Amino acid sequence: MKKIILFLTVFFLAVALGLIGAPPVEESSPQLSAIPPDAQWALYIDVQKLTSSAMFKALVDEQETAKFQGKADEFLGKLRIDPKKDLKGVMVFGLGKEDDAVVALSGKFDRAYLIGLIKAEATHKETAYGKYTIYSWDGDDFGTFAADDLVLLGENEQSIKQALDAMEGKKRDAAPPVLARVLKESPNALIVGAVSNISGLLGEHDKPVILTKMKSASGSIAESGENISLLVSISAESAQVAKDVEQAIRGLIAMANLQLKEADAQAFAQAIKIAVDGEYVRINAAYPLNKLIGLLHGKVKDLSFF
Repeated sequence: MKKIILFLTVFFLAVALGLIGAPPVEESSPQLSAIPPDAQWALYIDVQKLTSSAMFKALVDEQETAKFQGKADEFLGKLRIDPKKDLKGVMVFGLGKEDDAVVALSGKFDRAYLIGLIKAEATHKETAYGKYTIYSWDGDDFGTFAADDLVLLGENEQSIKQALDAMEGKKRDAAPPVLARVLKESPNALIVGAVSNISGLLGEHDKPVILTKMKSASGSIAESGENISLLVSISAESAQVAKDVEQAIRGLIAMANLQLKEADAQAFAQAIKIAVDGEYVRINAAYPLNKLIGLLHGKVKDLSFF
């Protein structure tokens, strides 16, 4: 199970970093209804439309990307899941603790076969929770069929229960608070993500003081013509803190410009625009897709460990 969570998380983070394209978010996706109202972060992707993005089409011919995709297909094949035909959407979200992330998979599944795999585990257990059955194995791996077309996976039973409670308590097409704003502001985005409590998510770990003064953040990536567009919104404790955050970000970009050697990389850094709107810091950037693909050419090699 941990390998499944690790694999899926890295896959979705690759999407978030722009290594793989993703399609527009649909607010009616069943995964959205599984997000508890107190979720601290969430990331959404519609797998069915993944291959329609220009970025994916450009990267799929890259040798390292093709290798990664092949291993992904092999991995999911063991679960009798064809990612191109069976998976419709994926949502990854968390409540703020290290082991409470939940992966919600929507699509077509061989329910009997998957349950059979779980029951084949010597350590497997079954727990009734309302009309649902929560399966566990290896002590800290949990999963359930929230519906025939929706699977929830995680390493914390309580997180699974909270997701099921969220589904019972609201309509399937209700946008969760953590994503409501970005879904409204970026209806045509390729991917959306949000953090509702930055300080809480970071916990007690050592962190820059500026991060402790940030309240929340959301972002989206979209394709517009031949460009890739990035939008990020950060809310701060006050208008003054927002100005401080703006200056800190400008400083980081200036440092990056000094260290970047590739002309295209410097141009990308220079394309980032920052503005302060009251307590919000708005960041946006538009960059030609073909040049961005060139920058990512070497980055996909980082996926070779799969």
